Order: sequence, then structure tokens, then C-alpha cells
Amino acid sequence: MRYGRLVLGAGALLMAAGFAWVGAAVAGSADAHTGAWPLAPGLFVAGAGLGFLVVPLVNVVLSAVPADLAGGASGIFSTAQQFGGALGVALIGTVFFGHTQDGPTQALGAAMPWVTGGFIGCAILCALLPRAATSRPTDA
Repeated sequence: MRYGRLVLGAGALLMAAGFAWVGAAVAGSADAHTGAWPLAPGLFVAGAGLGFLVVPLVNVVLSAVPADLAGGASGIFSTAQQFGGALGVALIGTVFFGHTQDGPTQALGAAMPWVTGGFIGCAILCALLPRAATSRPTDA
């Protein structure tokens, strides 16, 4: 499980770094449209982080659940993941749309620190997740 914590934390930190890169690219861009290519490296890094975070997360979380409860735990996990995603989009959307009067570039620049901070918080939670999940005695 130690490696699970490292992989998940690395994924969350890669996502934070990727979105920080996107925020820096947006902040450094001109007011005129410069194309999407300056965003591509940051989005590539964030996408790699997504692969390290989302794919193994289910296995790490459900590995601490007894086999007879795995179906219910999987459903609860899926529901919590969907709810968390919707809540995150709502919060970031609130920040973004609260700054649209300044223009889309400024609105995106205002939202990116929140996105980056969210993934840093996720990295901290991922570091704690396996430790808390494996400290429970098994029923075997």
C-alpha cells in the first residue's frame, strides 16, 4: 500500500503542476487570441497525473473493504466520486463566472489557483487515505 500512496500523491501533484502550468500560460498570454498550443504542455502533464490518480484510486480504496461488502462499497465510492466531481465543477465554475466581467482570460486565471489548490489538497488526502484504510483489522 505504500506504493499506492506514492502513485496517488504523484498523480495529484502532477495534476496540480499541469493546471498551474495552464494558469501561468493563460496569465502570460496576450489579450488577443494566441491559440491553444501554449496550454498543451500543461494539459499533457495534468492528463498524465489523471492517469496516476483516477485509475488506481478505486483499487486502493476498495482493497480495505471485505469481499462481502465490495459491491456496496463500490457503489458508494462511485456515488461519492460523482458528487465530488459535481461539487468541484460547481465551486470552480462559481469562481470562473464571478470573474467573467473582466474577460475570459482573467476569469480562467482567477480559477486556476483554486484548481491547483484543490489538487494539492487531494495529494494530502491521498497520502492519508491508505494509512487510514489499512489500519482497520480484517475479518479474515
